[in-house]
Amino acid sequence: SQFRLGSLKLQEVPRPAEVVKELIGYCLDSLGKLQAQTEHLQRENERLFSNWSDVEKRLEKCVEAKEELEADLYSRFVVVLNEKKAKIRNLQKLLSEAKESAVDAKCSRDSIPTTQMVIKRENNYDASTDEESENPAGASLPSGK
Repeated sequence: SQFRLGSLKLQEVPRPAEVVKELIGYCLDSLGKLQAQTEHLQRENERLFSNWSDVEKRLEKCVEAKEELEADLYSRFVVVLNEKKAKIRNLQKLLSEAKESAVDAKCSRDSIPTTQMVIKRENNYDASTDEESENPAGASLPSGK
């Protein structure tokens, strides 16, 4: 299969050797410029690759430092968290003990007045009555008058 990109008419030149010489010179100049540009691009590519390698190494160091920092922070956090848990357990234990002692104190406070009242009543039974204490001799006398 063929493709036709275009067509042009060539004119006859009186000195074809000079035209060929100019064409070869133009091609050599273009080739030199392209080689120089290629070398420049290769150097630029090497420089960019070197920079990229440096950045990659720095990034790896940063990742390592970040992982070390995270591990250090997590280990410290675990210690602090365990201390807080222990403190919470101690406070809960103290709170439950305080509640128990408050309940015990309330029970003992409630029982103290009751026992005191029982003791007072028992003491009152041992005491003499008012009537007997007012007239002890008259109570022993017979009422035969």
